[in-house]
Amino acid sequence: MLKKIWHDPVWSKVIATAIFASLTAVGYYIFGGRQVIKIFLRYSINIPLWILMLLCLLLLTLLIFIRSYKKAANARHVLRFVPLHSQRWWHLAKQPDESFCSQIALDVQVTNISSAPVRIVMVSLIKPKAKILHAVASLPVPGTHYHSFEQPVPPHRTTRAGIHIMARGKLAAQGSPICITLGFTDQYGQEYKLKNITIETRDKPIPKIKIKERIDSQPHKMPWTYNPDIESVAICDAILKEEKRNYAAYGRSRGGLGSLNVGLQSEPNYGWTEVGNLPSLLWKKGDGKKISSPNLERLLRTYEALNYTDKDNLCQYLLSQLQKDSLFADVSYFVFLALHRIGRTIDALKTARTYLAGDKVYGYSNLLGTLSAVISHEHFEIEPNLYPQIIQELEGDQEYDFRLKEKINLAILEQLDVGRTPTKNET
Repeated sequence: MLKKIWHDPVWSKVIATAIFASLTAVGYYIFGGRQVIKIFLRYSINIPLWILMLLCLLLLTLLIFIRSYKKAANARHVLRFVPLHSQRWWHLAKQPDESFCSQIALDVQVTNISSAPVRIVMVSLIKPKAKILHAVASLPVPGTHYHSFEQPVPPHRTTRAGIHIMARGKLAAQGSPICITLGFTDQYGQEYKLKNITIETRDKPIPKIKIKERIDSQPHKMPWTYNPDIESVAICDAILKEEKRNYAAYGRSRGGLGSLNVGLQSEPNYGWTEVGNLPSLLWKKGDGKKISSPNLERLLRTYEALNYTDKDNLCQYLLSQLQKDSLFADVSYFVFLALHRIGRTIDALKTARTYLAGDKVYGYSNLLGTLSAVISHEHFEIEPNLYPQIIQELEGDQEYDFRLKEKINLAILEQLDVGRTPTKNET
């Protein structure tokens, strides 16, 4: 009972005022106001009984009014919110302009105690304060696998709402949990609060690196050199420019990878899995497709028509583009796939991790997404000895890998089932 009164928005202020007044009186008494306090305490006045009775009646009326008002307010609040522990996380995302956005996702159980459907029309982040870029509550559409922010909570029913918030700036340090307070507004303008929800993060804390280690970790000069005067380099340059045009039209913001016939979501059934079922990461043989594009076919035809020396020069040119300062950093996924088809997968992966990782245009991230898509669709055609080499090159890498390591592990197990065992010493 005391705890409930202490947290009540009205009584907490009354208690705080009383405590402040008491401390003020004690302080005044200690620091020289004793005589004044004594006179005040001894001073007496005559108050008629009817005035005391009137004051008591007014106080009683005020208390009854406050109680009735709170009861009426609670009657208007027909939704009940309970945060769920499952599917609760936040992520700090660095933007191309070096700024940060904080993404919050959690599931909330919502109960409608009224006899009419009620829709959540607005979600707000009350604490911590931040500029909201996007905030919605999505509820399941009956009879489908879809969710909609326009779906109401049915009368006398309980459902699960997915809350998604994107806010400008850092809500906390990377790798640290946050404590948030959410606000909800229904179609009738009634406001609800869900206080002090602790949200864990999937991000790893930023490791503290000493100055000497930072200096030692700086990449060396790009080792790949090429002759720019050879005609095949000019042709390749034109193909990469065309791929940039494709990526501008159908790029990461739409889940695409330029001219490639796959996107960043490369798993069967678009990655959707019912609760309790094991996610499907790899396509079955015959259901997957070989990843390609018209631009890639042009580049591979150009490569195949060259002699040995010019082939090596073209490879060196492609490898040299896997760096942050390259004009084609944003289409590094395409460069990597071309090098993979040529047989330079590990060289491309090593170069990208050294010179491209940390770029501002998601070049390295898209590259890992492309490799993940290749393994999802083509795992039954990939040589077993390639998997351990990929794992070794990506060891300790902090970039999100689109479940790449999980897919490799599953692909290795499936190859064991058919009698193909990958080893680290295989070449």
